[in-house]
Amino acid sequence: MAHPAFTRAGDEAQPSDDEWRASTTASTQEEKDTAQAIEDDVRSMLATKGLDYLTATVTFNRRAQTVMVTGGPVSQLPEDDQEVFRRAGEMASCTTLARRLQGSPTTWSYGRYSVFWKNSDGDTEADVLGFGQATDGCYNEVAGQWQGDESGMATAQIPSTDKDEIRVAGATDKAITAAWKTRVAEGNGVDPSGADDDINLGFDPAEKAAYVWIQDTYGGLIGRAQRDNFQDVARRTTCRKLRDEYSRNQSWQYIRWSVAVYGGNMGTPEFIGSGDCVS
Repeated sequence: MAHPAFTRAGDEAQPSDDEWRASTTASTQEEKDTAQAIEDDVRSMLATKGLDYLTATVTFNRRAQTVMVTGGPVSQLPEDDQEVFRRAGEMASCTTLARRLQGSPTTWSYGRYSVFWKNSDGDTEADVLGFGQATDGCYNEVAGQWQGDESGMATAQIPSTDKDEIRVAGATDKAITAAWKTRVAEGNGVDPSGADDDINLGFDPAEKAAYVWIQDTYGGLIGRAQRDNFQDVARRTTCRKLRDEYSRNQSWQYIRWSVAVYGGNMGTPEFIGSGDCVS
């Protein structure tokens, strides 16, 4: 789809400090509505991790055709929490601007976004946490298939504070564990020790995904067949639970899944499958 008012499509230059300093608060009604939508979305995502005390300030640079989302200052904020702010700011900006561009392609000129972090209130420069364009797609997809990644996993591993997420995660974790023990007991070439591996589930509010990970303590999931077995169990069980919640809870947004294995003392996950539960 063409976006004639947004003329910087394809410009991959990082927004500068000068552009950030020159940005201003919303002036038109469309800008005010956009700022409110982004701020509300960021707050909603951060709240699921108990981080709603981090506030996002949205400003606009018309010449740069860029929306700026700025956080901080917060003293001694853990890097993992700042990363969640970045991801929430990018996703809220991207999806909101994409809707604007689709609805008003001939008049809406903002297609770029950037997330900044101030270390003090008087800062004339700010750290760039991330930036992108709303015309490039907002979700992590490869050939049209959604893919989980390490940043989403890191966010998912931060405990949820949302009561619905806690309830669904607990029930789904138990169901996956039970189904996996049954699958292992059936044989299928999986080492019996695999039934004792620790399984966990968490949610990433940015990509609206449930992440399932297993600690392959005894090496029972080294082979592809064994991993395919676990992915099948985790996918089927997770999607059934997510669809059940989606059908009865109008505020439920999690419709994607990703499954990963942590082998031995590995600190990084090996993703063995990702997708969409409604496809």
